[in-house]
Amino acid sequence: MVLGRPGAGCSTLLKTLANQCGEYHAVEGEVFYDSFTPKEIRDSFRGDVTYCPEDDIHFPTLSVNQTLSFAVRNRTPATRPLGQTREEYVRDTTTRLMKVMGLYHLKNVLVGNAEVQGVSGGEKKRVSIAETLGSAGSLCVWDK
Repeated sequence: MVLGRPGAGCSTLLKTLANQCGEYHAVEGEVFYDSFTPKEIRDSFRGDVTYCPEDDIHFPTLSVNQTLSFAVRNRTPATRPLGQTREEYVRDTTTRLMKVMGLYHLKNVLVGNAEVQGVSGGEKKRVSIAETLGSAGSLCVWDK
């Protein structure tokens, strides 16, 4: 947990730890992920280090179910439990995420944005959290 008042650099630190520092001029010091360098993570393990930003950015015209299904589908493991097909795994995992996050009743509602009516701000935050969980990263960094 990193705590600090606005402008203290908490988001900057979290982005650096999550290897999301492309917008920065330079990063001084050394960052390692066990024995891997940031370049190795970026080149070979990019999906294993996830960053959930403070701002909820989604495709506004996709439903909650479509948004979460997309995240899960992109990180479906090759070996799945109980011999599930890829589609069964995506459906079951997406449903489980929606139920755990209290979003199941909104599964067909658009996520929305300022121009497209959709879920509320708190619900959108839960969609972001569920989306990050659905991406099944090994290291997740949450900026809230």
